[in-house]
Amino acid sequence: MKKIAFVLCFLISIINIPFSCYAYENIDKILFISQPYKSPEQSREKLYQDIFISLLMPEIQKSVDDYYKEFFTDTPLVAPYDITILKAERPNGYRTFVFLLKIEIYPYIGAHNTVGIDHITIRTDGSGNVKVEKFEHIESSYLPSDYHNILKKKYGENTVLGS
Repeated sequence: MKKIAFVLCFLISIINIPFSCYAYENIDKILFISQPYKSPEQSREKLYQDIFISLLMPEIQKSVDDYYKEFFTDTPLVAPYDITILKAERPNGYRTFVFLLKIEIYPYIGAHNTVGIDHITIRTDGSGNVKVEKFEHIESSYLPSDYHNILKKKYGENTVLGS
């Protein structure tokens, strides 16, 4: 009887190991967590990413200017170090030089008072052309009361104004 119990316990533990390993390896898929990739600090990859973002800053800032000009008398700014790349792809295949980039930005006014979260989709090609294909205002942020004087009208569905 002891041998049967031992064999059963042994078999159950062997069967359970692959399932538990699979669960730990794929925990983000199991929990439906999707985090954008973050390159290591001080890496060559981070250096190239920062160069790439700095080259795109004029188009990023222009798209922010165009969107927020109807809501504010002052234009929100975007800090290049506070941009998250959500997705980067080569839609025409490997070693082609058309790139599609989706980024998340946090425009701010004044001393980094974030006005919202926005997603921008940018297309670049091998000849230096850069085009903002899509600007999505995802969320509006709390605006302190001392900034109400720059507000032209309510912006976004989730706008919260300070009292």
